[in-house]
Amino acid sequence: MEISDLRKAIADVKIDEIEKLVKELINEGADPVQVLEEGITKGLYDLGDKFEKRKVFIPDLIKVSKTVTKCIDGIIKEALPKEKAKIPKKIVIGTMTSQHNIGKNLVSLFLTINGFEVHDIGEGCSPWDFYENAQKIGADMIAVSCVFMPALTKFAELIDILKQLKVRDKYKILVGGAVTTKQWAEEVGADGWAKDAADAVKVAKELLGLK
Repeated sequence: MEISDLRKAIADVKIDEIEKLVKELINEGADPVQVLEEGITKGLYDLGDKFEKRKVFIPDLIKVSKTVTKCIDGIIKEALPKEKAKIPKKIVIGTMTSQHNIGKNLVSLFLTINGFEVHDIGEGCSPWDFYENAQKIGADMIAVSCVFMPALTKFAELIDILKQLKVRDKYKILVGGAVTTKQWAEEVGADGWAKDAADAVKVAKELLGLK
């Protein structure tokens, strides 16, 4: 059994196989981080490509998302090393406006694995939710997932709010998600853009001077 089998099962929407494969891989001693990166994350990107080509549909995405979330929360998190080298940097993360969470959850988990203090404020967040939570915990970074087009306008509102309150320079702003691009992120005023969970860790470290 290979991690590539899990990647294929996710891309092919084989719901009954996904959880079984995750359990077997972890039980056989597979690195949980590799299972996340090479199996789940790449499988989800393959699934996304199929969705763009209309080979799978929204109900398929929902089913896979629920199954993957269950696997991450119930199996993979338990297999991760309990002791991590802590990085003294706080990150507030959430999904702007929508209830979609799989991408945000992966980024949150990857950041946590790499030692950041992550405060996940969930889904359906408003610009004010990000600001208020960042202020409350003394965050160093605000990370925003934008999954649908309306979130882009709300993200721009977040940047404006921070500027109006004269706290824009207080936080590094990282953005990513299905409807975002690096060019858009630069134009709207974000400090960084990440294409996936692994990239989010790399960019976060660069922005916070940890590279």
